[in-house]
Amino acid sequence: MEKKYSLLQHTLMYGAILGIVSIIVSLIMYITGYMPVNFKRILIMALISIVITIVFVSSGMKSYRDKVLAGNISYGQAFLTGFLIVVFSTLLVSIYNLIFTTIIDPGYTDRVLEATRNWTYDWMSNMGAPESQIEDAMDRFDKQAAEMNSFKSFIQGFIWPVVFGTIISLIVAAFVKKSKSPIA
Repeated sequence: MEKKYSLLQHTLMYGAILGIVSIIVSLIMYITGYMPVNFKRILIMALISIVITIVFVSSGMKSYRDKVLAGNISYGQAFLTGFLIVVFSTLLVSIYNLIFTTIIDPGYTDRVLEATRNWTYDWMSNMGAPESQIEDAMDRFDKQAAEMNSFKSFIQGFIWPVVFGTIISLIVAAFVKKSKSPIA
């Protein structure tokens, strides 16, 4: 007889797997020197993250529907399952990022910010922006970078993925929901 998991156990397991996979992808990109310093790289990293999230959220919802709820799941139950998977995985990844940027490689954030600043400056210059506008943008960028700290990064690194994961869960739940057949 197969053991049935509670919603919390199920979403913790899928969230942990999604978090670990996300951390491994992040480590691979770090080891290979793939820094998010231009729009193309940021877009590629975002797409990889979205695809991984969709795969694990949808498989977590389907698994909960089929193995725990006997093949039927409401839209709300499916959404809650996906949402909890996203919250647990994001918490795990946020803790990893905090450890990474404070202990493993404290200079990483500064290197990414500097590369982003340089890319922004070059992009604005190539777009023909006036020097005064570029200077204003660089001053705002520098001010925001100076205000950045580990706790603020942790909070932002938690909130935005949960927001996007919630949107993904809302969409995927519409495809995973399955009601009992009235003809049974």
